[in-house]
Formats: sequence, structure tokens, C-alpha cells
Amino acid sequence: MQYFSIKDIENLTGIKAHTLRIWEKRYNLIVSKRKDSNHRFFDNEDLKTILRITYLYESDFKISQIAKLSTEAVTTFAHIDQKNSKSTEAYILQLINALIEYDSSNFNSIFESAIKQYGLQKAITDIAYGLLRRIGLLWLTNHMIPSQEHFASNLIKSRIIKAIEEMPQLSNDSKDTLLLFAPAGEFHEIPLLFIQWLLKKNGRRVCYLGIDSKMEDVSFCVKNMPITHLYFHNITNLSGKTMNELVKEYIIAFPNVMLIVSGPLTKNISVSSPNLIILKSIDEMLQFPIHFMNPELQN
Repeated sequence: MQYFSIKDIENLTGIKAHTLRIWEKRYNLIVSKRKDSNHRFFDNEDLKTILRITYLYESDFKISQIAKLSTEAVTTFAHIDQKNSKSTEAYILQLINALIEYDSSNFNSIFESAIKQYGLQKAITDIAYGLLRRIGLLWLTNHMIPSQEHFASNLIKSRIIKAIEEMPQLSNDSKDTLLLFAPAGEFHEIPLLFIQWLLKKNGRRVCYLGIDSKMEDVSFCVKNMPITHLYFHNITNLSGKTMNELVKEYIIAFPNVMLIVSGPLTKNISVSSPNLIILKSIDEMLQFPIHFMNPELQN
């Protein structure tokens, strides 16, 4: 059994703690448990109930109407309404519920429905990333079990890999080949797989080196393959170097290859080079395979 603070509930549901307190006081809804210190806390079952209430609330049910429903009725209404869901927020709430129960079948079914409705790109950027951001917030309060993050991440990775494998093979006449990797000490693979899918979707030839790639591995590929671009994505940077030092290292080591860098830590890069492209936002990442790799579209 896990226990969550009211701040955890706010982070997971998007409903402000102040609003949750009002719902409890005014409607006797979502009654929290109390520690000896009088601080509120909630358990797994409380969270599942709150997720269903939040789902109905986001679906334009009035909170006064929801308060009149039994727990069983809330569950039933939420289940029926989810079948007609149009909201990315609703999908995130459903995925969190499946995550709590380690229900891989339900998780996959929900995510597949999101892909069918929005397409893989939006399902990743708006729903999967939204889910993972909320999970990440729980790490700050030590209320997320590592296996839950791994559970969600592995299911999302599997679906992106499936999409990549379903793509047709590219012809051998492509003049550009991108080596895609995460530097040594970087183990976040979902963004890297997503970038691979984006590049291949736009007809770009990719050599996927993967996470935790050492400099010597990158060097071997550049020496033995027709690599024209290096592309790495960094989130944590456990290399022991600053981002500027890391970028300079690759620019110096591979002066005849274009370097592309994306990820949250690009904000710390001040290095400038004709051989360097920095993608500082998700929008720039999405546009890169289309515009940079097709210079005629830039004008």
C-alpha cells in the first residue's frame, strides 16, 4: 500500500490542493486520513477514487452532482464516459489508474486508444510525456516506487519500438545518416526512441546506438560507417562534465560531422559552432526532421 500527501494528489490529478480541501469540507468528498501530526494523507484506493472523480469533473460533471453519487456509481460513470473520451487529460488519468494497479493489459489498451485517436506523435508528446512528468514529481517526495516508473516506461518504449519496426525499409540512396545516441551515464530511452521514430517517419536514415554510449563507441561508428550527423539527447548528464564541455568534446573529436543536441539540458549550452545545432524545445525537435533535413523547406 502506498501513501500520498495532498500535494502528491495535486501533482497527479492537476486539481489544486486548495480545491481538494474545499471538496472535502463542503461536500464531504474525498475524505482524507490523518496522521498524528494532523497532516492529510491518502492511500491507493483513495487515489483511484480521486482519479475517477477528477475524470468526471474534467468531463464537465458538476462537483455537487458527483458528491451525490456512491463510490460504485462514480466508478460506473467514469468507466462508461471513458469509452467516449476526447481529452488527453482523461487518458493521462486513466493511465495513472492502470499504473497503480500494474495492469499492463489495461495500460496498453488505453494507450492504443490514444494513439488511434491522436496519432503516435501527439500520444507521446501530450499523453506519455504528461504521464511521465507527473510520475517524476512523485520522485521528489519519495512516493513513487521505482517499479511503477519502469512499468510505465517499458510499456511506452515497447509501443514506440513496435511503430519503428512497422516502418518500411529505406532505400540505400539517402545521402545523410544520423547516429542517434545518449551519452555515457544517460539512461532515458523514451525520448531517443521517439526521435528515431520521427526521423524514420520523415525518411531519414538512422543508426541507433542507444543509451549510455561511450565516446569510443561513437568513434567506432563514425570511422566505419558513412555517418554525416551525430544526434544525442540528454536529460540528466551524469558524465561529470558540464554541457559545454561535453558538446566541445564531440565537436573537436568529429570536426567533419554535424552535431545535433536536444533535451532539457540544452538550456545550459553556450557553445557556438557551424557544426552544432541545438534543439531547445519539443517543437524544435518535431520540426527538425522536416525543415533542417529539407533545406528547401526552410524558406
